[in-house]
Amino acid sequence: MDIVCSTDNNYVQHCCCMLVSFLENSKEDRHSIHVLSEELKPEYLKQIKDVVDSYKGQFFYYAVNPDCLKFCPVKATDHLSIATYYRLLIANLLPQNLKRVLYLDCDIVIDGSLKELWDTPLTGYALAAVEELGSSAQDVYERLGYDAKYGYFNAGVLLVNLEYWRKKDLTEIFFQYMASHSDKLRAHDQDVLNALLHDKCLHISQKWNVEEAFYHYYIIKKWRKRDKNEMKSILFHPLILHYSWKPKPWEKSCRHPFRLKYFEYLGKVVAFSDKKLSLGERMMAHYDKFYFKLLINLGVKGHRFYTLE
Repeated sequence: MDIVCSTDNNYVQHCCCMLVSFLENSKEDRHSIHVLSEELKPEYLKQIKDVVDSYKGQFFYYAVNPDCLKFCPVKATDHLSIATYYRLLIANLLPQNLKRVLYLDCDIVIDGSLKELWDTPLTGYALAAVEELGSSAQDVYERLGYDAKYGYFNAGVLLVNLEYWRKKDLTEIFFQYMASHSDKLRAHDQDVLNALLHDKCLHISQKWNVEEAFYHYYIIKKWRKRDKNEMKSILFHPLILHYSWKPKPWEKSCRHPFRLKYFEYLGKVVAFSDKKLSLGERMMAHYDKFYFKLLINLGVKGHRFYTLE
């Protein structure tokens, strides 16, 4: 597989954790890891490369020209950095012989094989992604100017058809759209991708991007009515955990029921193996997981984390 991720100097720890989780669950083949960044410090670059080398993978680094992104809208109050826009450049940055790649955000943990996802047919589609299950803003379709029947996908896990992106010159189109619609973009590059590719996105199972919001009560309530067994299977045994909102698992206030998965894989990264939770934090994390499963089985609402204010 060809895996692509974007990082900056502040997210190297989490990038390494994500890559270890992928490589630990994909040992049957040799994989290529493509990292996009802007002025990554040499010692941080080595930390990522060491992870890939330890699994006998191929490592490729692409330095992003900051001038390409100077007009991308990012506010000081946003919970992300300019690195989120790097994924819009992949068709131009990556080798022309690559026909597809799997893009993964760095605040992700993989806990199973992604071969089934990788083998998904993409004929006629620009990408495959997971719908946000109602967790997107209510005005998103009016703001971005398309019919709600297409849904709104999360850009944290993208199986990208590079042949399609190059044939349609999508990189140029992305930046033209941002230049003329910057006032409409609230979810940054994710809004750009949905605005332009909503009708060229293959929606895939929620198991391929289990977002933080999926664990909140108002999403669970809707999902349970549609398919209770599917919901429980995906939430109890997530293949791709996406810690898509704050607090993140490395932050003290995190109450995500699968917070421990992050530290399970981080402990396998030599450079960050000393980053551990205290005994009290581990006990609380175990409690949160047990409590969440109990609430789901009983079909009742729980503490503040599962109500989504």
